[in-house]
Amino acid sequence: MEFDIQRQIFLDGVQKTLGIVERKSTMPILGNLLIKAENNRVKIVATDREIGIVADYDAQTADSGEITLSAKKLFEMIRETQGEGIHFSCNDHYQVTLTSQKAVYRIPGIPADEFPAVVYDENVSFYPVSAPLLKELILKTAFAVSTDETRKNLTGVFMETEQGPQGALLKMVATDGHRLAKSYAVLEGNPTFTLEKGILLPRKGISEIRKLIDSEQGEIMIGADRGMFIVKTANTLLKVSLIDEIYPDYNRVIPSEPGIRVIFNRDLLLHALRRMKVISTEQYNGVVLTLMKNKMVMNSTNPDVGEANDEIEASYSGDEVRVGFNVDYLIDAVDVIRDEEVACEFGAVMKPTMITPVHNNRFLCVVMPLKL
Repeated sequence: MEFDIQRQIFLDGVQKTLGIVERKSTMPILGNLLIKAENNRVKIVATDREIGIVADYDAQTADSGEITLSAKKLFEMIRETQGEGIHFSCNDHYQVTLTSQKAVYRIPGIPADEFPAVVYDENVSFYPVSAPLLKELILKTAFAVSTDETRKNLTGVFMETEQGPQGALLKMVATDGHRLAKSYAVLEGNPTFTLEKGILLPRKGISEIRKLIDSEQGEIMIGADRGMFIVKTANTLLKVSLIDEIYPDYNRVIPSEPGIRVIFNRDLLLHALRRMKVISTEQYNGVVLTLMKNKMVMNSTNPDVGEANDEIEASYSGDEVRVGFNVDYLIDAVDVIRDEEVACEFGAVMKPTMITPVHNNRFLCVVMPLKL
């Protein structure tokens, strides 16, 4: 097995696998990636059995073959070389040699026949979607995914499609039981891609999708089939196993009755909340908001750290209202809003508060208050 490949292309391809390979697996082979060379193409494959990625690049192959190598060590070796190209060769004893200018690395490999197969049905239907659109939906929901593995149905982002007045909608929802984030986007054209029953994408899968499409500016292809969600870019195919659980009826969490609606400047609110967060610790991260005429007073008191007070302008003229929140939840919700103004609808006693952009309804975050 022998080929030549551009260093930056090889580095990018190996880097895409690092979040997927298992570092502490009972199967050491899952810490490796598969390198396969044939017909002037090099495939780089990684899997943890739940997520699989196949990256395919141009190369000059002198001899075809395949081998598996430590993803981490291979990445470090390529990263530290400085030449424009890399010469890759593997002998009959599974010993790999990497050469770039005068730098030479030798690394032992494991035969490819021990590597789990990463296959996908060629008959899967793919549909075009804007990469920035999908990235924005993930950004506005993934922060609310639960990390509690005992509640498996909350450890992912729920994705569904719906036909709305504006056309076909792609929606994403995430909740951890204390907050809920929902966002949607209008799909251009008249797409036939439908997820009427919805699918549940795992937290790790969502992270890998976001990394894959982070630098993409145009269209990518997506498809869902038999418990898998597939994302395809020009050089890479990512396959994510779905969570086989029933997602809760999230609409029941979204307040149906209007609360006390207060409008804030987004940047002023965000920076004030961050000033409150300075007082937070892992054990205590609460903030008390007090609505008064034309202003909102903030207070965070932590016996281990100290106290913070601040106030910002608010379009409010009613009676005094006092409510407590996890400051991180508020920051996460406000941070992903791009509009200049943010609306907060404060519910009655211990009822949830809803945070939205003022001038569009494509995002909302519901946050449960804390007991004072």
